[in-house]
Amino acid sequence: MCGIAGMFSFRDQTPPDKGMLKRMANAMAHRGPDDQGVESGGGWGLASSRLAIIGLGTGHMPMANEDGAVWAVFNGEIYNHRALREDLTSRGHQFRTEADTEVLVHLYEEHGDAMAKYLDGMFAFAIVDTRSECLFLARDRFGQKPLFYHISRDGELVFASELLALLQFPGIPRDIDRQAVYDYLSLSYIPTPRSIYRTVRKLPPAHTMLVRRGSGADEPSRYWRINYGTNSKISFRDATTRTRELLDQAVVARLESEVPLGAFLSGGIDSTVVTAIMQRNLSEPVKTFTIGFEDARYDEREFAKIAANSIGTEHHMRIVSPGDLDLLTNLIPHYGEPFCDSSMLPTAMLSRFTHEHVTVALSGDAGDELFGGYRRYSVMDAHRRMRCIPAPLRNAVCGLLLHLLPENREQRTRLATVRRLLRAFQQSPLDAYTSFQEVCSEELKQELVTEPGSDYRIRWAELLDERTTRSTVERFLELDTQTYLPDDLLVKVDIASMASSLEVRSPFLDHHLVEHVASLPRHYKVGMYKRKRLLKELGKDLTPDRLLKRGKRGFGVPIARWLRHDWRETTEALASEHGNWDTEGLLDGAVVSRLVREHVDGVRDHSFRLWALLCLRLWCDKVHNSPAAPR
Repeated sequence: MCGIAGMFSFRDQTPPDKGMLKRMANAMAHRGPDDQGVESGGGWGLASSRLAIIGLGTGHMPMANEDGAVWAVFNGEIYNHRALREDLTSRGHQFRTEADTEVLVHLYEEHGDAMAKYLDGMFAFAIVDTRSECLFLARDRFGQKPLFYHISRDGELVFASELLALLQFPGIPRDIDRQAVYDYLSLSYIPTPRSIYRTVRKLPPAHTMLVRRGSGADEPSRYWRINYGTNSKISFRDATTRTRELLDQAVVARLESEVPLGAFLSGGIDSTVVTAIMQRNLSEPVKTFTIGFEDARYDEREFAKIAANSIGTEHHMRIVSPGDLDLLTNLIPHYGEPFCDSSMLPTAMLSRFTHEHVTVALSGDAGDELFGGYRRYSVMDAHRRMRCIPAPLRNAVCGLLLHLLPENREQRTRLATVRRLLRAFQQSPLDAYTSFQEVCSEELKQELVTEPGSDYRIRWAELLDERTTRSTVERFLELDTQTYLPDDLLVKVDIASMASSLEVRSPFLDHHLVEHVASLPRHYKVGMYKRKRLLKELGKDLTPDRLLKRGKRGFGVPIARWLRHDWRETTEALASEHGNWDTEGLLDGAVVSRLVREHVDGVRDHSFRLWALLCLRLWCDKVHNSPAAPR
């Protein structure tokens, strides 16, 4: 696991400044505190900060082939590197190290820009081929590892694992993309391929990119995608058996390490199943880690302890408190752009706590996207059924009930959920789905954003049109796998963990497992009344009954209370920034002040909106407007 960076000129062969490359590596020292390397040649340069996991003493990067014609930097883990090494050796390739990076070098020699499809793992890497005078970039199938890039007017492509490292390269314009701000206020993240800056892009998951001397950069090319619902004749019993086999294999593949291993354990079924399989394949008790809250509505320590006792792990727990706001202010620069998933704070604390004991942790991430765990999937199944009722009658009944029900002042209440459902049943499937995702409503964004952008839902509609399934529910499973999973969940985990030099591995993102589960009938996974049916069945011998029967609980944070009480001074400071919002031209300061006043006075619950504004304000102060930021 590492931070990587570099540049490639497709117009001339002037060697880049090694000092600049070193500054890019230094900006990612937290991602790789064990080793650092810089290499350059005619019109190209590569840099790496390395967290040593496999091949501890021999994995120095950048790494070259035998004659120094091909160079690579790599962030991630290749779980099938030993099988690939054996095959490449049989084809005449000679290896000098035990590191999986060297496998990439020889795999490129063997297969060129078609190499990514042979890899099983999480990765972002760059390969410079000095003979063909080209740069090859690749990102893993789900986007577990990030890659930002910028193409300059002088004909240079610059890339890095993190945005702040990329900005060490001189001359990158800092023009804010107003569309990105608009999308951020909708989703809590900036969707790929955009970034907060107009000229900086993210390489999409499951894509590669080739840059050639003399001709420039090709458009990113997709090398993989999921296909849903192709295995309709398999029985539920056989589907369960095969899924369990593949999950066992995925967990075992992620146990290879030359440094201590542990696991995140929340008490939910996803992390419990992963940890139980992990424990069955290790001789010593697994070290497990949980973060809790004093507020019982958000605290999962009791359930995590039940899971730990059942599995037999060495369990560790810690509490997140409002006093951990300083952690958030230090975390924001690592994201490099506005990001406000509220669980970023406990995830960062969990990672920092875990790194006190181990260097690698397995997690249950992506279980919800794979097996249909989010409540919104059941809502969409209900929405599909409700559309059988004529629209005039459906809209009239929902409208009447909305009129009779009182307005909700808090977001996390049954009343708020019922009102949201009634509004969703009046909308199109896409509008209904986005209503369960959006931070700010369309009406509020029109008030807030001084230069409203086009709607991100245009892109979502395009993705839904490209679907591989006829099932309404699976259309949105597929959509989440292409949007929410890589741009929110995996970004949150990557940045929060790597800020503490911790590697997190996700067995549910094994692409063989994902392909199998996606191919199964939709009702094996999710329906209007059941979610994660398949996972619960295969996990019966791994999970205590009490955990199997409990409902879904996200990694939430009591931010409504914190912003109204513990962080009241910080919240009110958002309103005092009225002039700054207006001067920067990002938001209407008067609207921000109104939201703050209504929330602090208890008139409305604007907690998620204010959290988004707080993270945006911190980004402006700590990154965009910071005197210490590179220019």
